[in-house]
Amino acid sequence: MLTVSDSAADAIRRIVTRPGVPEGSGLRIDKAPDDGMLRLAVSPAPEAGDMVYEAGADALLFVAETVAEQVDDKTFDVRTDGTGDVQFVLDLSTR
Repeated sequence: MLTVSDSAADAIRRIVTRPGVPEGSGLRIDKAPDDGMLRLAVSPAPEAGDMVYEAGADALLFVAETVAEQVDDKTFDVRTDGTGDVQFVLDLSTR
């Protein structure tokens, strides 16, 4: 099962509670259609077949069925660089 770190949950919450983002929105992980790489985007709701992870209040993560196996047993986390920019990361090493 995918684990969402506390820092990733906080970052998700900050994104999906911004003004103009519909209530109930989350971040969604799926494959980019052109290159098959993983992509992350704000989504107003999960799509059919998505796994939904509740990472605390107002912090939803939707995982497309097509990538569920790829992210299973991994950790969804964030890294912050020296300028304070946040980058989401998926720890690909099996726990």
